[in-house]
Amino acid sequence: MGAGNLPPITQEEALHILGFQPPFEDIRFGPFTGNTTLMRWFRQINDHFHVKGCSYVLYKPHGKNKTAGETASGALSKLTRGLKDESLAYIYHCQNHYFCPIGFEATPVKANKAFSRGPLSPQEVEYWILIGESSRKHPAIHCKKWADIVTDLNTQNPEYLDIRHLERGLQYRKTKKVGGNLHCIIAFQRLNWQRFGLWNFPFGTIRQESQPPTHAQGIAKSESEDNISKKQHGRLGRSFSASFHQDSAWKKMSSIHERRNSGYQGYSDYDGND
Repeated sequence: MGAGNLPPITQEEALHILGFQPPFEDIRFGPFTGNTTLMRWFRQINDHFHVKGCSYVLYKPHGKNKTAGETASGALSKLTRGLKDESLAYIYHCQNHYFCPIGFEATPVKANKAFSRGPLSPQEVEYWILIGESSRKHPAIHCKKWADIVTDLNTQNPEYLDIRHLERGLQYRKTKKVGGNLHCIIAFQRLNWQRFGLWNFPFGTIRQESQPPTHAQGIAKSESEDNISKKQHGRLGRSFSASFHQDSAWKKMSSIHERRNSGYQGYSDYDGND
């Protein structure tokens, strides 16, 4: 998260904790990495360092595990508040890529409001999201309109928008699948159990998982969200670290179980390219 009393870790250290072996540059993560994979990895790293944390989908208008009832304005409000909270971090799943929202700017729509002393209403400003980039083929920080991000998240197969190449406009995938969209914004939160008690959690959206086997280099079978059954995704909400589960009070209040159905094959927009 970039905050707290533990030193930051490198990408290589994180991959080693997750069970991968060098050379890391030879691993093609695309075929087996999905939204739920990232949430599971976050839990594994939490368990390794004996810290408490949770992850959940902040905004996903379409497809499996969609955030039913969440609006674009509501998601923006939560995102901008969270970006000012050192206990929260975000990942934005876009076209064939994951990267991290790190800040925002609210720009007045009218020039004469630029130096207004009082707060402006949401209708008087345009929101831009600053996004940290990990690919060497792109600038270190993107600045994208929230309206364009909303357009990306609201397209459905075969139509899609590549947020990193807006000049290409709406494009169409070569797929027989119609409807749904894997793109979303995922939140990752550090929890302070003394300050953030059980009564503050919306237990209806909490997910409890058994500890998955350690991944190693050379994985052939996909672990992406597309290989998880539709029934499981209907129950998917928040993902908590196993150290969080160990609390006796938590064990009494949750009895959710999930089963993986490796036979289910779905659509993935990942081809391993940056």
